[in-house]
Amino acid sequence: MLLPSRWLALALLANFVLLGCDKGDEGDDEHTNTDESETGTGSESDTHAETDTHAETGETGEGLCDAETRDDTFAIGLSKTSSAVKATFVSADPAPPIKGDNTWVLDFADLADQPLSDLTIVAIPMMPDHGHGTPVAAVVTALDTPGQYEITPVNLFMAGYWQITLEVTLAGGEQDSVMFGICVE
Repeated sequence: MLLPSRWLALALLANFVLLGCDKGDEGDDEHTNTDESETGTGSESDTHAETDTHAETGETGEGLCDAETRDDTFAIGLSKTSSAVKATFVSADPAPPIKGDNTWVLDFADLADQPLSDLTIVAIPMMPDHGHGTPVAAVVTALDTPGQYEITPVNLFMAGYWQITLEVTLAGGEQDSVMFGICVE
């Protein structure tokens, strides 16, 4: 009687293995569709497949960000304002940001352009198209210049569109945030 149970277990195991192989074949079809979008014959949804495929395979994705419309045009001086905080790029190393580790210096001011000191800042890089963040936590350090903070490493480990949210807690406890959209190739 034990023999049929073992055969049943082996049959179930074989089915799981075969199902796993079928799933891998579907992934290859996704790459094929992506190639069609690269020739310019695909639809707008193919553009997102192209972004995801380059990011997943680690390709550099040259030209990947050309079609991206959600990102900010990066430049030193790029600024975002929220209800209580204005954040402005003072420097970026490298500039523009790249896939990998980046170091940013930002100036934080109130809405009257007065430097904000004693801030607690948390940088949260997120790839909204993939639903994941980064495994490396950035360290935020106040610099000698009032209102300036260094954020490093801003780890953008995949090519594609990133949203970097800076959650700011002011000295009085008020909370605010600003978000920069960055596409890296």
